[in-house]
Amino acid sequence: MLRRIFNLKSASSFNGLELNLRQDILTYEGAWTESWCHRRCQHQHTTIAEAAECAVPQGPTWYVFAVENGRARELTALEQSSLEEFRRTRWPLQQARGAN
Repeated sequence: MLRRIFNLKSASSFNGLELNLRQDILTYEGAWTESWCHRRCQHQHTTIAEAAECAVPQGPTWYVFAVENGRARELTALEQSSLEEFRRTRWPLQQARGAN
């Protein structure tokens, strides 16, 4: 039998365990394109580098996006520069060209 929940406190606990209902959490997710479909790792990474490390093995077409207040959003300019720094340090251009 289903019952209405009139109290938010009772809605935020399950068998005495408090559920996390905070909405001001910022996390990052890795994503990639596979067979013309967008895929995402669905992990809650705390840093851009962690999210990128999760998406890198999936293929050459990967990216990172932010999840703020439960909604996905593009990276800000500062976050994007952090991601570009990760890409530069992970695969330096001179190593890709075969130079010493």
